[in-house]
Amino acid sequence: MYFPLLLSLCIVASLADPPGWNLLFGTDILNETHKESLTFDNPVPKWIKGSLIRNGPARYGMGKRSFLNLFDGFGKLYSWQFPGNGSVFFSSKFLQSESYNESLRMNDIAPYMSFDNLKPPLSIMEKELALAHGMDNMNINVYNYSGDCVVLTDTWKLYVIDCYTLDTIRPSKPTIHGADTGLPFISLMSVAHPVREYGTNHHITILQSLSILPGLPHKFTLVRTKSADTREKIAEWNVKKMPYLHSISITERYVIIFGCPFYINMEKMLQYTVPKDSILFHKDEPTVAYIVEIKTGKVVTIETENVFTMHHANAYELDNNNIVLDIVSYTDASLVTFFEMDNLNNKTRRDGVPFKPSLKRYKIDLKAGKMTSASFDVNPKIPHVNTLEVPTINEHYRSKHYCYIYGAVFKSDFKTWGNFSFVKKDICNSTGDLSWSVPGHYPMEGWFVPDPNGSAEDDGVLMIPVVDGNLGKSYIVILDPKTMKPITKAYLPIIVPFHFHGRFIENVY
Repeated sequence: MYFPLLLSLCIVASLADPPGWNLLFGTDILNETHKESLTFDNPVPKWIKGSLIRNGPARYGMGKRSFLNLFDGFGKLYSWQFPGNGSVFFSSKFLQSESYNESLRMNDIAPYMSFDNLKPPLSIMEKELALAHGMDNMNINVYNYSGDCVVLTDTWKLYVIDCYTLDTIRPSKPTIHGADTGLPFISLMSVAHPVREYGTNHHITILQSLSILPGLPHKFTLVRTKSADTREKIAEWNVKKMPYLHSISITERYVIIFGCPFYINMEKMLQYTVPKDSILFHKDEPTVAYIVEIKTGKVVTIETENVFTMHHANAYELDNNNIVLDIVSYTDASLVTFFEMDNLNNKTRRDGVPFKPSLKRYKIDLKAGKMTSASFDVNPKIPHVNTLEVPTINEHYRSKHYCYIYGAVFKSDFKTWGNFSFVKKDICNSTGDLSWSVPGHYPMEGWFVPDPNGSAEDDGVLMIPVVDGNLGKSYIVILDPKTMKPITKAYLPIIVPFHFHGRFIENVY
């Protein structure tokens, strides 16, 4: 008599979301705050001076319409200001983009390009307007371009914001002197992860120009970013197929464009106006890497195995002819469709997706024109560490030999997408791998802040936003990277849901 009831209860429990899951995905968090003082349970190191600023979706609908994909939620900014006296102040504010403000006025999602479709869908005329307006919702990342704070996504357009107040200042679509990016090209796409040029305060990014004429090749333009509005052309070259890109890497002398065979179909883009329906992963085609010498603009093209990646960890030169590139790899691009809201909010669906990122190292031999891959050693006590995502490193080791990658793991037991942990991967010696987690808590991307008086690569702190699903609250935790144990934490006045990227900007507080 009791066994069927017990069995039914077990089945229901296995299908239920973990505690607080609804706060991560799909719930509109409309509250905004300004410089609210936080109370930490232990003192905050006073050498920390600057602001952690992060970006991500926090509103998934307006009026009668809603977004179907996490990538399309209206962007919201979060700031933790550390003045260096032990106090910390928290602010949050929606990005006042053209698309967001127009949507507020209309009480509907305004016709701008989105990664996925809407519910209910746009009309044919509205889709044409969306294509003309382009993408405008910058909900992915935050950068400091020589004093200009900018927010961006995988598009050329960006928004300039006030680093201190999070106010939106203006949009920017920088021109590139000497670059051929006008008709018959549509020059919309770029990367959400530009990289700092070695030894400078400049950043390197790329503009992707898609040809609208059949038979005319597409075009890459590698660009040096000096400020929110100033760009310099480094190199320009044609490509037969245009890959979707999210990240690039840089060494002292080279930029690496890792073009996975996830190609944009321009005809479908013009037809459907939705990138998700216009990009296809080609399982039978190689990945094409473009290695660009920064000084000369010379481009070397090397093919390697079929693979997909969104995020790079680091790259550096071994000698004059050999480079290593470390990425988070996947066997295909199913990750992109995984972030549909129907998947994220259905436990059976999301647990059933073969979500298994893997850290990989590619060795590039420029002289031989070859590129080979290898996996990192696994620590059998905590094997999930090798499946980290949203990697971060000590930025003082960008483009240099390094040992530590930090990141979030979303399926730590290899079964449940919701078993989150935050980890340290020692790529020099896997016995140094470490992991931190709390049941029912959901850590997101972290940021390593180096100790100005430190000498070791892991001298500093890790700052990580976390949702406490048990209490239904968010907090920020500061971990000791050497031990991956908490130094201190503070609960926040509002929920900070699952979001994407950001960074710590020194001396901004």
